[in-house]
Amino acid sequence: MIYTGGTIGMVGSDKGLIPGGNMAERLLNQLQTLPEKRRRTLPAFDLLTLPQLIDSSNATPGDWLDLNRLIRHHSRRYQAFIILHGTDTLAYTASALSFLLPQNLPCIVTGSQYPLEKEASDALSNVEASLLVASSLINQPMAHNAGVIVFGGKILQGNRASKVSTHSAQGFDCINLPALGTCSEGKLSWSASAQMAAELKPTPDINFPQISTDAIHDIPQVVILKLWPGIQSQQIASLLAAPVKGVILESYGSGNAPDLNQPLLSAFKAATDRGIIIVNRSQCPEGSVSMSYAAGSALSEAGIISGYDLTCEAAFSKLTLLLCSNLSNKQVKEAFNRNHYAECSV
Repeated sequence: MIYTGGTIGMVGSDKGLIPGGNMAERLLNQLQTLPEKRRRTLPAFDLLTLPQLIDSSNATPGDWLDLNRLIRHHSRRYQAFIILHGTDTLAYTASALSFLLPQNLPCIVTGSQYPLEKEASDALSNVEASLLVASSLINQPMAHNAGVIVFGGKILQGNRASKVSTHSAQGFDCINLPALGTCSEGKLSWSASAQMAAELKPTPDINFPQISTDAIHDIPQVVILKLWPGIQSQQIASLLAAPVKGVILESYGSGNAPDLNQPLLSAFKAATDRGIIIVNRSQCPEGSVSMSYAAGSALSEAGIISGYDLTCEAAFSKLTLLLCSNLSNKQVKEAFNRNHYAECSV
């Protein structure tokens, strides 16, 4: 178990909530409050605390790469990993780890909406569920075991999940994919889709490209740009210029943009001609972009590629990590269009 920071480990102070220490002792104390029958089903674990705890709103792609290296360093000693993470960017980290880690290595990402010792906190239930899920995946792995989110009684595929509530215990959900299962009060139940996934084998030729060692020190910049009524090309000029290498464009409906706004479309076309990769995904939480309307085909003609039904978090992490590889722009686009680890519905 790796404690990275976040609400789950916060304690009260005169200045409000601050990161607390002694996380291993505090976790064990809380786990001791569970009924003995449920405690006996939990696997043994060690806890590693990062030297510098991260408020997840400060997390960067560099932190994803650091976690990847840390997990791989310890992967011969441990059969599964649980990441205790702040909720703000938890889905980004889970998505990134789903692309970075070996798919046969169970890695759970969890956290909580409320601190561990707070009355009626969701922290203990999420930790208990994560331990049970990790143990289950060790014994019966799925095709894709890395970056699974366990939160609020749900087991979710991390690269298909988003944070959907600022306060609810069910803070995360998958809009375009059913939950893999449920785990609550010590009872674990896998869904039919998860059981089918356990029978699948990853296809070797779709493995995610390796990250360049140079990129670790100079991570390419990717930005997220959301269309709004009345958008003007000059308002977004800085987001379509160096050092930006990639853009996640959040369009209207099924992938539409204002096709009568020629200066905007020209700005997009000029950016793609300069080698900036722009991915089109919908602002709608449910469904995929099709780019079949005239307003959508205009984006395709500008060199913008489809993001299908990828979540914003998965699209951002996938494009960022592909740009960290030694691939050409053409190869990055081809790799982005590939469904590596069931991150989209195509």
